[in-house]
Amino acid sequence: MNRRRPQSGAVMLEALLGILIFTIGIIGLVGMQASAMKLAADSKYRSEAAMFADQLINQMQSDNIANLAADYAGAAGAGGPKYAAWVNDVTAAGTGLPGASLADNLPIVTVVNNTVTITIRWQAPGETAAHRLVTLAVVI
Repeated sequence: MNRRRPQSGAVMLEALLGILIFTIGIIGLVGMQASAMKLAADSKYRSEAAMFADQLINQMQSDNIANLAADYAGAAGAGGPKYAAWVNDVTAAGTGLPGASLADNLPIVTVVNNTVTITIRWQAPGETAAHRLVTLAVVI
């Protein structure tokens, strides 16, 4: 007579498959956490850029509108005295936007007939492309 041998190793195989599925789930969670942290940093920089633009617009509205172009217009770090002071805030180490002090990322402010366009660029650490926020306002 032929005797059958009892099955062996089934529990070990099920345990290994369970560990594999659990590991894939953990790797997915870690990836989602990394993505969430990057998106939170992007959101932080975008809100800071909006705050800097709003700060400049509020300052313009409280000043004499006859001198808007002379005082506030500028590009590549050169412009009116109030533009230069604002650019120093935007590009300041520690409190400004990261990468905003790079030559290609310096803020641009144009004033045409009381219509102000503010372009702020920043580059997060480890990124090769700059982000951009453009704000358009009419100062009266």
